[in-house]
Amino acid sequence: MKPLYLILFCCCSFLSFGQTANLLVNACDFGAIPNDGLNDQQALQNAIDECKNKNATLIIPPGEYDIIDEAAIQLMNDIMDWKLGSNPQDVVYTPYFSYSKGLDFNGLKNVTVKAEGATIMCHGWMEPVSLEDCENITIEGLSIDYKTIPHSEGKVVQVEKRFMDIELNDNRWLNDKMLITRIMFWDVPKNRLLGNSRYHPFKTKKLDENTIRIYTKTKPKMLGTIALMNHTFHFRPAILINEAKNTTLKNVTIHSQPGMGIVGHRSHNVLMNGLKIIPAEGKYQSTNTDATHFTSCTGTIRFDSCEFRGQGDDATNVHGYYHSITKDFGDNRYEMRLNREHCTHACVLDFPDVGNTIEVVKRSTLEVVNSLTVLKVDTFPKQWKSDVTLSGSIPGNIKDYYLIDVTRMPSLEFVNCKVGSHLARAVLVKTRNVLIENNTFYGGTGTAIHIGAEGDWHEGAGSHNVTIRKNKITGCGRGDGTNDGACGIAINVKAANNTIPGIHKNILIEQNTIEGDNAKVGISIQGAGNVKVLNNTISGCKEKVSVKYSENVLVK
Repeated sequence: MKPLYLILFCCCSFLSFGQTANLLVNACDFGAIPNDGLNDQQALQNAIDECKNKNATLIIPPGEYDIIDEAAIQLMNDIMDWKLGSNPQDVVYTPYFSYSKGLDFNGLKNVTVKAEGATIMCHGWMEPVSLEDCENITIEGLSIDYKTIPHSEGKVVQVEKRFMDIELNDNRWLNDKMLITRIMFWDVPKNRLLGNSRYHPFKTKKLDENTIRIYTKTKPKMLGTIALMNHTFHFRPAILINEAKNTTLKNVTIHSQPGMGIVGHRSHNVLMNGLKIIPAEGKYQSTNTDATHFTSCTGTIRFDSCEFRGQGDDATNVHGYYHSITKDFGDNRYEMRLNREHCTHACVLDFPDVGNTIEVVKRSTLEVVNSLTVLKVDTFPKQWKSDVTLSGSIPGNIKDYYLIDVTRMPSLEFVNCKVGSHLARAVLVKTRNVLIENNTFYGGTGTAIHIGAEGDWHEGAGSHNVTIRKNKITGCGRGDGTNDGACGIAINVKAANNTIPGIHKNILIEQNTIEGDNAKVGISIQGAGNVKVLNNTISGCKEKVSVKYSENVLVK
């Protein structure tokens, strides 16, 4: 017999109200029964498919739903058996690598998913929620977690000069050759990560049924910490938003993922309200890499009242891509290509649209030397390139320049959020028209807020019109991801010549409170122009504000 709440939900299914005919679809009508341990993937997918070509509200009642995908389980096992090498991302994080999807919303429009109290529990490593070619999709209340999380945790019980011993909380992957790509260390008394991590390759040895010995350089302060051992870096995100318009994630929670939490690519308008990317109860780590990452989007990317903690990289990174110019066909027609080692974060081709503005950027400095309009585009996804016809020519040697589509530079609003200890930076900005306001950042290993054009990662562009206001930053900038020694805010340019002012421009930094932990500097400004630093309170730093290679900077 179905529980009473399921009967009540099912009874109200398929009602419509008024002429808009807003269809109610209930997952339980399609056989998705929570907490029974059975595979709910097909039942949930059938309910999703029922919403196609309709203005629909999909109800997923509270409880735990198992998503059991044999191909995803096989991939997980192959990775852990070293069949994909010592760094699996070299295989799985490549263009158009085949992967499993949990819930696929491909092509849907005007659908609201109400899933308060519902958790999808993934068996095998996959992309749990896929939003591609979608429009006006809202997901409320859904949680995502893994039956077998993509990392291991355990207490460091012995530290010697060349090895450490760790008692694992879960011995699922314990063996003499345990695949580990990175180890982060959680300082329990201080409730934050240590500043620095350890990276592969690792030699390991099983000591007993619960203890692994890992041979690596150690420090005495690692003793007693919780070691967070990742089994992969990048893979698919927990939620993919690709070629989508007007996506809303409200009170969505992501506890773990063998990759990033959310990736948005070539999408328009993403609102995240009450999003949480935090470890599950009793755990210390959430996602293996970035909590969120948005590339080549338009409109507005907005975070409001969100929470991030324990992820293996930035809380968010918003940017476009610097493309190399690989051929000049004449008549202002060029081949543009992103290096494969700098794969897009959605692992699909990045390309401009006709009518977009392309900036021609000097590789050595990331200076903008011209702005051109795209007149024609031919894409070749499998060849990982595009041919573009531009409104003008590129001067001199094409190898001296990058192309970047600045029409696909969304505005960013990151407000009223809380970012706890994690690896690297909290907010990484490489876009324009930005507001970072009224947030709390604490215990991160890197600079809390970083405005950077990063030629080494092929990520840009120079940021314009940025306001950073009324944030509190405490105990950040102690190791991995710290830029120019800044614990609070860093503005810089990563290029062969980083001494050119004005790459970033029109920046206001005011009324922030920055409390360093014996930090080198509170705010570092490089490669910028027209910057105002007003009425900030900075302590615990050897230098409050550092300014280099910049012009028109007012510090008051």
